[in-house]
Amino acid sequence: MAEEIIDVHCGWGPTPAAPDWNQAEAVQTTLAARGITTCCLSSLLARRYDPIGGNETVADTLASPGSPVNLRGWLVVQPAQHEESSAQMRRHLYSESFVGAALYPNPATGAPVALEYSRELLILVRRYSKALLIETPTAEAMWHAVEIAGFMQGVKIVASGMGGEEWRAAIDYAVKPSNLFLDISGALAPEKIRYAIQAMSGARKLLFSSNAPANDPAANLAMLEEAGLTADEREKILCANAHRVFGWGTGSTESPAGLTLSAMGS
Repeated sequence: MAEEIIDVHCGWGPTPAAPDWNQAEAVQTTLAARGITTCCLSSLLARRYDPIGGNETVADTLASPGSPVNLRGWLVVQPAQHEESSAQMRRHLYSESFVGAALYPNPATGAPVALEYSRELLILVRRYSKALLIETPTAEAMWHAVEIAGFMQGVKIVASGMGGEEWRAAIDYAVKPSNLFLDISGALAPEKIRYAIQAMSGARKLLFSSNAPANDPAANLAMLEEAGLTADEREKILCANAHRVFGWGTGSTESPAGLTLSAMGS
């Protein structure tokens, strides 16, 4: 039986390095070749400047059945577009196709997601009882994510990027909150995996992520290999912890309705 690998955070949309990353066949072929069995996508367009158009494209993608890789979605929300984000959450977050909402640093200034500016939107997110992803490319961004985790008790939060090159300080910030999980994207440093496991007394708060197409999933899988994990640590990072975060049945990447979701280009 093939190993289950859940990539909890990928992009959807073309980039200069991956111009076909909005074409179903190319994306599916790449992910399947790396052994990915489930992938959670968020729109690159929605992250930059058009949350409505980008999110709707991902929703259309997830609605098309028949695929070797089980695709789910993150709904990108923007504190500065509160009403629009609220309407899209009502439209999409009741669907099993979406695993939760996602917040990203300001695309113009790079300012991290902060409780001070996102409190009202976070209150709305909490109503849906789904996960929340916060991109944390720096230690400062992780500090803010920890503050949000305290505010969002009962909501599982995925801090994506592990602080980038500042992973040591970021991991130290993230040790305490029980509802804060770290995906392993960011710096390709095997030592950060061992450091996180030691600091957190185990691997139960770590998740596999590639952040494709910005990074090749194969590189992140190689980083795990170089980290010298035990079989139990590897299983937790690659799939078991994601099942807990998203509330999926043990050993299954299907929705409770048994639907396998796929992608169609847009």
